[in-house]
Amino acid sequence: MTYELDINDRPFRAIGAGTKKVEGRTLTDRDDTPYDRMVEGDTIIFTNNVTNERMACAVRFVRKYPDVRSMLTAEGTHDVLSSGLDVEGGIKSYNRLEGYEEGIKKFGIYAIGIKTIHE
Repeated sequence: MTYELDINDRPFRAIGAGTKKVEGRTLTDRDDTPYDRMVEGDTIIFTNNVTNERMACAVRFVRKYPDVRSMLTAEGTHDVLSSGLDVEGGIKSYNRLEGYEEGIKKFGIYAIGIKTIHE
């Protein structure tokens, strides 16, 4: 299965550079992607919401966590965050994303392991 997701410029660049290896997502009013159905081998096409560049990534794994702290602790801030923040900063950063604080409380958060597909 192939999924299309928009992403901010900094994490897009970090994925391309291979420094961001896990994308954290939750369901929101603006995003109803079925993260619970993603499986290893699926493809995500990320679109940079600043430059409109596109990048294909293979899904390596999908793990569900009850909250951002659990995800960042288990997956590691260095693999999840493109900002260099620590766990507390990462929690604040995710909660600032539109609809994320409510979505995470209701649905949890998915850690999606990704690897770019170079053609």
